[in-house]
Amino acid sequence: MNTEESARTPCVERSKQLLARSDELIVPGCLVHKRNHDMLDKGYPVYARKAEGAHFWDADDNKYLDYLMGFGPIVLGHAHPAVIEAVERQMREGIVYSVGHLLELELAERILSKIPWAERLAFMIGGSGATTAAIRLARAVTGRDLVLRCGYHGWHDWTTPFVAGVPPTTRALSIEFPYNDLDTLADLLEQHGGRAAAVIVETLRFRGPEQGFLQGCIDLAHEHGALCIFDEVKTGCRIDIGGVSVREGLTPDMATYGKAWGNGLPASFVAGTEEVMTTDAAKRVWIAATFHADTLSLVAIRTVLDHLESCDGIAHQWRMGERLMAGVNAACEAGGVSYRLRGWGPMPNPENDESDNERVLDMLRRCLCRGVYLHHNHGMFLSLAHTEEDIDRTIAVVRDSLAEGSTT
Repeated sequence: MNTEESARTPCVERSKQLLARSDELIVPGCLVHKRNHDMLDKGYPVYARKAEGAHFWDADDNKYLDYLMGFGPIVLGHAHPAVIEAVERQMREGIVYSVGHLLELELAERILSKIPWAERLAFMIGGSGATTAAIRLARAVTGRDLVLRCGYHGWHDWTTPFVAGVPPTTRALSIEFPYNDLDTLADLLEQHGGRAAAVIVETLRFRGPEQGFLQGCIDLAHEHGALCIFDEVKTGCRIDIGGVSVREGLTPDMATYGKAWGNGLPASFVAGTEEVMTTDAAKRVWIAATFHADTLSLVAIRTVLDHLESCDGIAHQWRMGERLMAGVNAACEAGGVSYRLRGWGPMPNPENDESDNERVLDMLRRCLCRGVYLHHNHGMFLSLAHTEEDIDRTIAVVRDSLAEGSTT
């Protein structure tokens, strides 16, 4: 790194210059979660130069052990050689056609074999595309328009966390309810009886679902004539191949998948039961687009599945995540700061007491200076590229950063 080991804040001058330039060229709301002034103010880099394995290099050539992994898509590792080879080979044979491609059937059969409750699927592009397709299907099948949603489901009108540019009439057709709060969901379903098309819930948030919460979402939706959709965009190929629904033995009506399935390619899909996906109403739904089932995304899915299966990649993510959580939490407890990693192993979620924000950020900046990128409030992700040595080094860096902070 181009910072001294004992420095308090990494040098991110190039990131600052690039962000200032981007403010003059790029629409503010585009990639705002990546080109983030708040993160820069906290001492984090906001522009990358390259990535490989479990590491990335920022614009100032600082090297970091990465625990955000592109906000979740990178499960095998950055620039994974097998993915690069598969994509390059497929590019020589074509990417998008005016007819179907045999890869669609091969991958559909293989994916459905990994998700026991699912019987049909539709390939999409990006997680937002998958969740929006599921909502359109639910509205068609039920003949209703209201959506009850829990969590983050993308940038489209029905679910975006920001209201600018969204017609009030559209916004009125989507109501949010809190995670792990079945009472509020029940009240909303009672209040809007006969209007709810779907309950869509992000399956893993914060510390995870309380006992009975996800099954309760299914039961309440069905009790009121609505469908239940599990948003597994983040959890598929991490918590389990098929996400939380498969690990917990649950059967939603539909589920949405993306992120890790393509290891950086924009692969996504909606999976559903035969009962829902083959109704006359579902058959009339238009969810087609030129780039759906692009062959680069499909070969990326195949490569991800090959590697997860060959090295028991789900178990590896659980082991690395649990080791990271236990070690970091013990170091922080001993160091007297409230920063903790909670939740489920492959997707640790950081939290701390609000009164302790400055001490936590000071510690995390010192970790950045030592080449470890831990986030202060966003869920993080393990990958097959993370090793036991990486985890142990991270724990040592946290411990050293706390010790250094206590002496200054």
